[in-house]
Amino acid sequence: MDLSGNKELLDRYLVAFFASRTAPPEALDLAKRWAHEIAQTDKIVISGFHSPIERAVLDILLANGCSVVVALGRSLYRKIPTHLQAAYDSNRVLFVSFRDHSRPSFSNSQIRNWLTADLASEVVFAPFDNSSQLSSLHYSIAHSSKPCRMLEL
Repeated sequence: MDLSGNKELLDRYLVAFFASRTAPPEALDLAKRWAHEIAQTDKIVISGFHSPIERAVLDILLANGCSVVVALGRSLYRKIPTHLQAAYDSNRVLFVSFRDHSRPSFSNSQIRNWLTADLASEVVFAPFDNSSQLSSLHYSIAHSSKPCRMLEL
C-alpha cells in the first residue's frame, strides 16, 4: 500500500462510501444528505470518489472543511488533481494506492473497493440496482460483523 498525504487520517474512524456509476435517481439526493450529516462529525470518509455520486459527496465534504482518504484503483498521482490541491496542501487528504499500475482497470477497481472496505470501521452504500458491481461487496460486508448500511429515505 502506497500513501501520499496526511497518513494520520488512517488512525481515525473511517467510513467507506460506495456509489454505483449507474445508480437510481434518488441515490444522489440521499448521498448528498448523508454527506452533509457526516460532515458534522469527526469521521473520515474513505472512497474512490470515482462515480458521479461519490464525486458529489467529495465536493460537499471538501466544501465543509472535512478530511478525506482517496483510495485509488491505480498508482499514486504524480501530480495532485487541481480540485484536491488546496485540501492536500492543508493536510486534509490522504491518497492510498493498492496497486502499482498507472492505469485504472476493472480488476484494480474491484481490489480498491474490497481493500477500502477492509480499512474502514463501517461501510455505507448509496442505493444501487441488483446488476451493480457493488452487489457482491455489499452482500459480503452485510453478512459480516462490520457495520454496513444502505442509505434509505
